[in-house]
Amino acid sequence: MNRLKDHTNELLRASLIQQLSAYSQNEDEFLRHVVDLAGTRGEEVYPVLLNIFTQLEFKEDEARFIWQDMVRHREQMTDSMARPVNLTTAICDYMLTVRRELLHPKVVELNLFEETSHYCKCDSLTGLYNRSYLEEALKSEASRCKRYRTEFSLAFFDLDHFKTINDTHGHQAGDEVLKSVAKLIESEKRAEDIAARFGGEEIILMLPGTQKYNALILAERIRHKIQKMYLRFEGKRIQVTASGGVATFPLDTDIAAEMVECADRALYRAKNQGRNQIVLFSEDKRHNYRMDLIGPIKVQELGMKTSQLPALGRIKDLSLSGVLFESQKPLNMGSRIQVEVPLSSREKPLVMVGRVTRSQPSGSAYDVGASFLHFGDQDRMEISRHFADLLHTSSSRH
Repeated sequence: MNRLKDHTNELLRASLIQQLSAYSQNEDEFLRHVVDLAGTRGEEVYPVLLNIFTQLEFKEDEARFIWQDMVRHREQMTDSMARPVNLTTAICDYMLTVRRELLHPKVVELNLFEETSHYCKCDSLTGLYNRSYLEEALKSEASRCKRYRTEFSLAFFDLDHFKTINDTHGHQAGDEVLKSVAKLIESEKRAEDIAARFGGEEIILMLPGTQKYNALILAERIRHKIQKMYLRFEGKRIQVTASGGVATFPLDTDIAAEMVECADRALYRAKNQGRNQIVLFSEDKRHNYRMDLIGPIKVQELGMKTSQLPALGRIKDLSLSGVLFESQKPLNMGSRIQVEVPLSSREKPLVMVGRVTRSQPSGSAYDVGASFLHFGDQDRMEISRHFADLLHTSSSRH
């Protein structure tokens, strides 16, 4: 347990140092990140934070009080001197004039920490964490999720046709593309998220405390922004797109070492389906099985301020994990929808609620996908029996 806690603190320490580096010119923004991080990780943030600056050890309650007192002291110094006061300067003054009982504090030059952390744990080209660091972080996060019964997700990105970029524009251009994409992902992630270069043009984003559909929405936003990036090298425009796969612990696997494999398999599907898209990992192999319908499905967006009549759609794929249907209008990513499926086997339609995870043009209409649909146990059992019969029939034929 102590080894796990030490490793968790080391990950937290590295994350804080990375944020200090990122916001070295805007310390007020860094202080806001500390507040946000403490809100999600708890008071364990403060002892690690103080140790970075002073090399002293504190208990959590004492560390929280001292850190907050230091921040107030910085504000008072700023007001009295009528100019911004550097955080390190304020901490030195606090230790020497306010808390003199803290003997011989050693306020560490942050650049030394930044350099050491970068050399040992970060990729030299992109500045993201490296593969070995990510693998250790996965083990730690999986252990934490098991202990507190929470979850986390991985988004696995791979730049499309990256070899063509290198062959056409040269490897230096490819390096610039990788650095630009890494910088974009860093700007989109939260302070507690971990972005790592897994290898070549592959980047993985680990998202603590994140459900699958939220990870999908973030990954889709990043994919869209990568596509919209305006990159030029030696006067030539470089168009970049990315494919991605998303997996969630422990929903898809409860083994940390398998998380990357699950996300990679989803990424492989994204590549095979045409690239420049995000795909969720699923063990469900039941594609395009159709239940006997007696009419079009009805789809309605929930939570709309104005009342809206259900729209009609044509179902393409239905499984226990979600639904794919054709819609005459696009639906917003992440929006909650209600889907009514009229079945010949029952009087009342099958009613499901879920979130939109896909909305793409398809001819004159749109392909809309929704995942993690919620419906009653009886309905779930009926669909399970239906798919079991289909799979039995399919295997008998072979």
